[in-house]
Amino acid sequence: MKWEKPPLWPVAIPSLLGFLMACSPLREHKFEALSFISTAEGQDSLITPLLGMILMTSLVHFAPQEIGNRFELASGAIAALLFGMIPQAFLFPWMIVVVLLWISQSIYVWRRIYPPFRIGIWLGLGGASGLFIGGFFANYFL
Repeated sequence: MKWEKPPLWPVAIPSLLGFLMACSPLREHKFEALSFISTAEGQDSLITPLLGMILMTSLVHFAPQEIGNRFELASGAIAALLFGMIPQAFLFPWMIVVVLLWISQSIYVWRRIYPPFRIGIWLGLGGASGLFIGGFFANYFL
């Protein structure tokens, strides 16, 4: 899909949802099954907000019809969320790479015609960026 002017919803909604999920009390919830990748006892984690964001990819059903296949859109968003969050466990500055990729996508994706999977990647990187920024905000200000 190609837009005539830059759309606001693919930039604002995923990043805002990620920010709100990371600032919510969900970050304090721990899963026993995921204890091998959780943080130390007493520390907050972005694992539960990430799972919440993956579940929220079903909201792409409400995206404009012109974008195309909703399954491709959701699978692109899930792939980008996982690509944006999993390497953070091994590479601490990965957050900077993800935010810069999302900003570059926000500048260029709307100008050209891209398949739904690529637009889903844009949405997923926005959600991952929102999770990172929200986690930073929640850690230092809440």
